[in-house]
Amino acid sequence: MYSYSGKNRKFVKTLAYSYSTKAVESGGEVARKRMSAEQRRESIIKATIKVVARLNYDRATTSLIAKEARINEALIYSHFKSKQKLQLAMLEYLLEYRLRIYTSNPIFQAEDQKGSIVKAVNEQYMEEIQNPNIDMFSCILKALFAIDSEIREKGWSIVKAFQNFNLQNLKADIKRGFLREHIDPDILAWEMLGKVTLISIMAVNGKMDVYDIQKVKKSMEFFEEFFLRKKPKKSGKSSG
Repeated sequence: MYSYSGKNRKFVKTLAYSYSTKAVESGGEVARKRMSAEQRRESIIKATIKVVARLNYDRATTSLIAKEARINEALIYSHFKSKQKLQLAMLEYLLEYRLRIYTSNPIFQAEDQKGSIVKAVNEQYMEEIQNPNIDMFSCILKALFAIDSEIREKGWSIVKAFQNFNLQNLKADIKRGFLREHIDPDILAWEMLGKVTLISIMAVNGKMDVYDIQKVKKSMEFFEEFFLRKKPKKSGKSSG
């Protein structure tokens, strides 16, 4: 039987605490690769997306987020001052991520100037919305009805950012000769956003198959026919 002095017991206790803390921070895997501060911050945000999508903003506690991220709850507060600041950061992350995904579409490349930007982005959206992992869309929609007023305001600022994204794409399509005459791009940008929001609500609630995804796609194409030409208008000539 080993006997420890007070100093040795203190050392063993400190060592055990250090080991357990590292184990919690690494999700029970001490050998796990150490993350940079930016990587850890992003991992917390991604865990927040999952918890908010599963529950809502009010019920998504830091305790549940820490469990999802497999870290000590105290670690969250070394990156974010409060749960609200974390959720606001998550929404900003979602906005930047979604816009980065859309603007990576080849239609935005300098060498691809012949097609309609609006049509290409709509097709990209319809593909992504069928992905089983649509937590991002759920978080943005839930923000619009959150109890916290700052979360709601951030949610609506994202809506406005997407409307502006649509507007810029419509203006680009005017230059490319695809948008029909007598159409106000600012109003149409809101109409487009409304249709996309309705489809997102269907997807988040698992109703895409119920209403037949092919019919949903067809409705989007039918909608586009009202304001987009199949072929770009040539200078000085009319095109249907």
